[in-house]
Amino acid sequence: MQRIDVDRARELIDQGATVIDVLPEPTYRKVHIPGAINRPLQSMTDESMNDLARSEPIIVYCFDQRCDLSARAAARLDQMGFTAVHDLIGGRAAWTVLGLPTEGSEGDRRRVAEFVVDVGTVSVDGSVADLPVAGSDPIAVVDDAGVLLGAVDPVAAALTRSTHVTDAMVPAPGTLRPDTTLDEALAQLQRDHLPYSFVTTARGELVGLLRADAHV
Repeated sequence: MQRIDVDRARELIDQGATVIDVLPEPTYRKVHIPGAINRPLQSMTDESMNDLARSEPIIVYCFDQRCDLSARAAARLDQMGFTAVHDLIGGRAAWTVLGLPTEGSEGDRRRVAEFVVDVGTVSVDGSVADLPVAGSDPIAVVDDAGVLLGAVDPVAAALTRSTHVTDAMVPAPGTLRPDTTLDEALAQLQRDHLPYSFVTTARGELVGLLRADAHV
């Protein structure tokens, strides 16, 4: 059995690996990784798993880093003779905080990722001369990997064009994860008296901007 991260899981999925959600069926029906089948841990028997080839790659996952169901399921499958079992580190939560899609009766419904808008960006190595034409929204300062490093207010366009972006930006702006529900996000913005928040993945990669006036 191997423990793998989301990147490796996506590679294996692209190669045809079977994905198994080991959470209870009602939870699976609400939200699951696209294409995953449901085999709750308590239902795993030799008979119930006979439809899967023992030598083919399998990925098991549960809820998050605190959940032990997938680790126990992986051990159970290993004991049953499955030879290519992979346990997704961080479970479904590790998948969703990267902004990756889900399926189910709830799936991605009313997640922040559905309501973000595009936002202008500028390289952290740039200058004021490189700022895109912007309206009232801030401009995101990103590195080559798209990681959010700061924000520049549109009024900064009036600065000397040679001014370095790092001298004009507000460092470390607040962010939300793409799997946050819209209701939770709007409530947080209201509590903090903020007109917007950047939305980033758990890796800090910019997804977009959520405005406090996003349609409910």
